[in-house]
Amino acid sequence: MALVVDPNLEMVPDFAGNLYAGIRADLGAATNQTGEEVVARLTETWNADHNARVVEWNQDREAEARVLAEAERARTAQENEERTQREAETERERTEAEKKKPKMNGFEHASSVGDYLTPRPAQYAIQKLTNFEYVELWYFSPEGCKDALKSSRSVADNDMSITEDR
Repeated sequence: MALVVDPNLEMVPDFAGNLYAGIRADLGAATNQTGEEVVARLTETWNADHNARVVEWNQDREAEARVLAEAERARTAQENEERTQREAETERERTEAEKKKPKMNGFEHASSVGDYLTPRPAQYAIQKLTNFEYVELWYFSPEGCKDALKSSRSVADNDMSITEDR
């Protein structure tokens, strides 16, 4: 049976005291020993039992410590495994995101960019097309696209701004 109380905290009973006088007398009469011999024998017996319980207590504590250490190692190993899995999953997601990221094509250093913008239809006309509404063809003609370019640069009548006539 496992010990509940630490035997190291126990003290040797006072076998020479009045509490044990009856037991001393009975043991002395049964074994033909003096009172001091009975006290010495009781103390030896108690010490032997006490030492055995101390050894058992220490073994129980060592066993508990081993169980706790093993549980801690298992918990640490599980946490490490979970962390490794999370890191691997994060790396996998980052790699997938990197693959999905649009790649920039190379360019030639000697090439030049033109300074002419192709006229586009008015935003109004494009919106009407998106909504599947009727739009006059004039908005898509070169003249309509030029008009859209001019009007896109215009500002409200009551705003003050610097403009350039072309």
